[in-house]
Amino acid sequence: MEKLQFTFQVLASADGKSNILCVTRITTTDGRIFKIPKEHMNASHHKELTKTPAYTKVKNACSQRGHLRRVWINLTNDLRNTYCDEDDNIQFNEGYLEEIDEKDGDATANASEQSLVKLLEKILEKSQKETEQNSGKLANEFAIDKFDGRNMNAEQWWGNFEKECERFNITRSEEKLRF
Repeated sequence: MEKLQFTFQVLASADGKSNILCVTRITTTDGRIFKIPKEHMNASHHKELTKTPAYTKVKNACSQRGHLRRVWINLTNDLRNTYCDEDDNIQFNEGYLEEIDEKDGDATANASEQSLVKLLEKILEKSQKETEQNSGKLANEFAIDKFDGRNMNAEQWWGNFEKECERFNITRSEEKLRF
């Protein structure tokens, strides 16, 4: 193997307060992807890699949490000994790395996606609660009374009700039923 692609990503440290540059995966020239275990992701564990000019450029480019860079690095003898065994199997710290499928992606990307999904769910939940609270206010602003069958026939009342719903942009049937 002549070169490997290293994926660098800025992640939260264990305390969650600071950022650390991490090596999250290694890709070979034939497209195989290997995941770095969490305990070895910190770039400071990769002594030979931190000596390369590519690492310095990546370190300067990645400053905020979530920044990601994929860089091809030619293997020196020291890098080859660190990341490949004599049969060109991918290793680190005397252990073989786990090969992952491209569609699985790396764990950190999935974790980021999960965080975003949770955040969006919270925002959606909050907006739904606000909508429910606002629906009580809107019911008071409706220009028609509740249907009781005495003051007008059902067809007229329904027509007026639909017009009021349009006026307040109430489109879903569930929302209409609240009024």
